[in-house]
Amino acid sequence: MQKHLILSGILFSSAALANGTISGTVQLTGAAPKAAKVKRTSDPVCAKSAAEMDDLSIAVGKDGKSLDNVFVRLLNAPAGKAPAGDVVISQHACNYEPRVQGAVTGQKVQIKNEDGTLHNVHTYDGTKTVFNQAQPPSSAPIEKPLPAGAEVVKLRCDVHPWMAGYVIVNKSPYFSVSKDGKFEIKDVPAGTYQIEAWQEKLGTQKAEVKVEEGKAADVKFTFAGK
Repeated sequence: MQKHLILSGILFSSAALANGTISGTVQLTGAAPKAAKVKRTSDPVCAKSAAEMDDLSIAVGKDGKSLDNVFVRLLNAPAGKAPAGDVVISQHACNYEPRVQGAVTGQKVQIKNEDGTLHNVHTYDGTKTVFNQAQPPSSAPIEKPLPAGAEVVKLRCDVHPWMAGYVIVNKSPYFSVSKDGKFEIKDVPAGTYQIEAWQEKLGTQKAEVKVEEGKAADVKFTFAGK
């Protein structure tokens, strides 16, 4: 029989309270690939923030091991309802921020131009263009539905070729993006899952994880460097 608990006048289901957490790390083994230099002098607005910068496709921490912007998700988790809000992406200092994030099937994407220069938001599902729209400075945000059946939606800017962003579309809300080489997926129903870590250049790693009620499960992913 399912039990309930009343805290401060709010009714909670014991089943919901008993869900577990998955936390872990994403690290690089071997030497980190040397980041290519990106020149941004073609646009004086972009050059003001950085005339030259490192390519951001592999973000390695100061320790030379921790990996950021790795998307971690459960592949066989129960489907969930899409959140009411949009997935928001900002064009700031002539980069897409955040570079990597997740969405649930049915969500829309909202893209803002915070720079004082023209951007051109060109999105792809694989090699197929989803939409391609110019966005002048101070213009209204672009709001579009994510394409049905898409998994990795890539954003580029035809004006500034170094700009890239990714939205990974999922059936469930059980995903996370690594920061300082760490990730956490909360409120996961008990069960055994296939968990995947995706990095835009280094590919994917998969593992199996068992989540028990009220407990934390630990997962470690490693990607090979040089």
